[in-house]
Amino acid sequence: MNKRTQAIVVAAVVIGTLGFVAYGMLTLFVDPYVSVDAVVENPDAYMNRKIQLKGNYLANSLAITSDNVTLVMYGEQYNITVVITGEVPNLQADQELVAIGFLQSAKVIIAEEILAQCPSKYETNSTTTTG
Repeated sequence: MNKRTQAIVVAAVVIGTLGFVAYGMLTLFVDPYVSVDAVVENPDAYMNRKIQLKGNYLANSLAITSDNVTLVMYGEQYNITVVITGEVPNLQADQELVAIGFLQSAKVIIAEEILAQCPSKYETNSTTTTG
């Protein structure tokens, strides 16, 4: 093998290795959005990992006690309890949420942050013009 071919092979191996390591590091710390159903069906895959749990807010499930703040998120088949350690956004029934945190059990996630879809972003403008 000549020097140019060797350099190309070495560069390809180094780039491939760096890409593999970067991908592994990203998935090690945060999974992309994971549904409530996927987590409840296979909790062992998500234990001890920071996840972004995507689901909908179950109306009137917000509970504030002296010990903690919880709410329930639902998917197509399952529910999961979210224990919130950060701020609680304004919530509306069936609003899409993302809970960022660590899975404590198959049915409980400890969330550092709750992201809520802004419903006003999707509402039509009711202002009318007169001519």
